[in-house]
Amino acid sequence: MAGFIPFAVLAVGLFSMGQGNEFFASLFDIFKVWAALILSFLGGIRWGFAIANEPYENKNLLISVVPSILAWFVLLLPDAYTILALLVLFCLHGAWDSFYINEGKVAPWFGKIRITLTFLVVAAHVVVLFAIA
Repeated sequence: MAGFIPFAVLAVGLFSMGQGNEFFASLFDIFKVWAALILSFLGGIRWGFAIANEPYENKNLLISVVPSILAWFVLLLPDAYTILALLVLFCLHGAWDSFYINEGKVAPWFGKIRITLTFLVVAAHVVVLFAIA
């Protein structure tokens, strides 16, 4: 849950300070990079789940690298599109995790944390969208 703290602080900071603030662009870049890092981390968690099962889930091994690749690619998009694309990627990853959780492949506590964090992170992205609008 502590991984959400930078999302919250940066989103509230960006929304509060406005685009005219001299630190806005730097904080915005930090927000985008943090989001890309967390998506990469989530992909790594899924990779770990895939190799923990015997036989290995080859499909999940391959798909688990997609969040990292897409997250870093969207950093090249214009700002509003980057935030929107990251928001969509977090929603998709949350849905993917939900299906995995519902199949009983991970502990229930992990499911509760993932759903809560997905909601919070998506909300932070919405706040940032308003900050750049």
